[in-house]
Amino acid sequence: MSLSLPIRFLKFHPRTRGPENAISLSAPGVPGPEADWPLHADRPSQSQASATPPLLRFERLEKRYGPVRALAQVDLSIERGSILALLGPNGAGKSTLFGCLLGLVRPSAGAMEFLGEPLTGNARSRFGYLPERVALYPQRSVRENGLFFARLRNQSPSELDRQLKRVGLAAVQDRLVRQLSKGMLQRLGLAIALCGAPEVLVLDEPFNGLDPALLDGLQRILREEHERGATLLISTHTMSAIEPLATHVAILLEGRIALTTGIEDLRASNAPGISLEQIYHRIARQNGVGNPEEILA
Repeated sequence: MSLSLPIRFLKFHPRTRGPENAISLSAPGVPGPEADWPLHADRPSQSQASATPPLLRFERLEKRYGPVRALAQVDLSIERGSILALLGPNGAGKSTLFGCLLGLVRPSAGAMEFLGEPLTGNARSRFGYLPERVALYPQRSVRENGLFFARLRNQSPSELDRQLKRVGLAAVQDRLVRQLSKGMLQRLGLAIALCGAPEVLVLDEPFNGLDPALLDGLQRILREEHERGATLLISTHTMSAIEPLATHVAILLEGRIALTTGIEDLRASNAPGISLEQIYHRIARQNGVGNPEEILA
């Protein structure tokens, strides 16, 4: 059934092709066309299963493109209320992992679970997503774009207005998207992802292109989301921005998890004063991945 919006240029089914001038119709936080594939792996025995399952679990997850394995036997558990920093060089598989989680990429093998049950589109409707490149309608305004995506997620105009104010875009809501800076596009994408207080926020390189003032504002909002109980999954190359926020760290190298641990345990196992970036470089070198200056390129 078509979605009828109070904007004449937006009236079509969320899974059909949109207007020709649209950059993309992929709505942050909206399950993709492959969202309802419950992938199963062998279940752990009762003795192995924990009394309280993690919020999210990847079990032996793989994604192959012909002979290339983008993800190789990824095992990762994410606890409710954590802030996971997903680190790795370009091409490590971070965006592919997020794509599998969001139903945008179909895994080749393995399982994904939400609260101990196979991950489906219904669970994904509780996610908010900020992609690395925010895809919007360039000839339409900030508010018109926001209204379209908010309605796809069954959110009210007032909720969108609240989030636009929160990210500092209320004053420019009538400006065309093509006139926005990269930082403003990021903030608009964040406002859309935040609509409806999602249980899980998936953020792909959210710190890119932000000046210090905008970075401080984004960190404040992410702390607020964490304090209200949201679980955050953040991939980034900006170690200095994520280090004050993260509760857990996972390092993905060549499609494999090289390390996953709590941030405090990571600090305790290293010399005092060593930064997350220094730890990351050391682990990457130990795994034979790139030169130090190339790791974060």
